[in-house]
Amino acid sequence: MGKFILRRVGQAVIVVLAAILLVYVATYALGDPFASTGDRQVPPEIAAQNRAIFGLDQPLPIQYINYIGNLVTGDLGLDFDQRRPVIDMLGAVVPNTARLALVAILIDVAIGVIAGIIAAVKRYSFADVLVTVVSTVAIGVPTFVIGLGLLAFLSGVGPFPVVPRSFTDQVPWYQEVLLPAFALAIIDAAFVARLMRGSMLEVLRADYIRTARAKGVSERRVIGVHALRNSIIPVVTYVGVSLGTLLGGAIITEAIFQYDGVGYLLFRAIGSNNAPVISAVIVFGVIAYTVLSLIVDILYAFLDPRIRLN
Repeated sequence: MGKFILRRVGQAVIVVLAAILLVYVATYALGDPFASTGDRQVPPEIAAQNRAIFGLDQPLPIQYINYIGNLVTGDLGLDFDQRRPVIDMLGAVVPNTARLALVAILIDVAIGVIAGIIAAVKRYSFADVLVTVVSTVAIGVPTFVIGLGLLAFLSGVGPFPVVPRSFTDQVPWYQEVLLPAFALAIIDAAFVARLMRGSMLEVLRADYIRTARAKGVSERRVIGVHALRNSIIPVVTYVGVSLGTLLGGAIITEAIFQYDGVGYLLFRAIGSNNAPVISAVIVFGVIAYTVLSLIVDILYAFLDPRIRLN
C-alpha cells in the first residue's frame, strides 16, 4: 500500500507542475495585459513600468520558476485592477465554493444512490423505468438551462432567496447555497443513479451474493452490506472527481446565481483580463482536482485491494 501511495503522489506532482506550466504560458505568454487595446491607450513607459512591477519583463522560464517558488510560499501575485494580493481574494471565496460543492455532492449522492439501488433491486419495474428515463433526460440537459429554470421559477420562493439581490440584502449561507447546489446536483444525481444501478446489478449476480442468500442472510443485509460495499466503488470514484471539479469553481452556475465563489471570481477576472487572478484560480482548480483524484485512488485501493497490484 505504501508503494502504491508514493507512486500516485509522484504522478500527482508531475501532473500539477505540467498543468501550471500550461496555465502560465496561456495566461501570460500569449497576451500582454498592459498593451494598448481598442479604446485603451497605455503609454509605452507606463506599460514597461507595469511589466517590471509584475515581473513580466523577464524571460518566460525565469517567470515560471519564480511563479513556482512564490506558489510554494502562498504568494499568488497581485491583482491587476486593485493591487490586492490574489491569495486574499482566493481565500475569501474558497470557503463559499467548498460549501456549495459539499452541499451539491450530499444532495446528488443521497438522491442518486437511493434511486440507483431501488432501480437495481426492482429491475424492470415501474420504479426502474422511471429512474432510467428521468436520469437519461437530466443528463442531456445543459447545466445553464437547469440553472436558468431554477432561477426563473424558484427565486424568492419559500426558502430560496431572491437572485439577483442588492449588496445590502444579507441571507444565511445555507439559503444562499440552495439554488446553485440543486442546479449542480441534478445532473450529477442522474449520473450517480445510472452508475449505482449498473454496478448494483453486476454485483447482485456475483457468486458471493448467491452464497450469502443461500446461507439465509436477510435480503436487507445482502443489499445494504454485502452488495453495497462493492457496488459503491464506481460512485466513490465519480463523486471524488466531481468534488474536485466543483472545488475548482462551477463558473457557469456561480455566474448565473451571482454566487460569490471561485467560479464567479474567475468569471469576473476573465471579463477584465486579470491574468494573476485567472492563473491563480485555474491553478487552484488543478491542485484541488488532482488532490481529490489522489484521495479517490487511495480510497479505491482500500475498498478493492486488487487495484494496489496494478
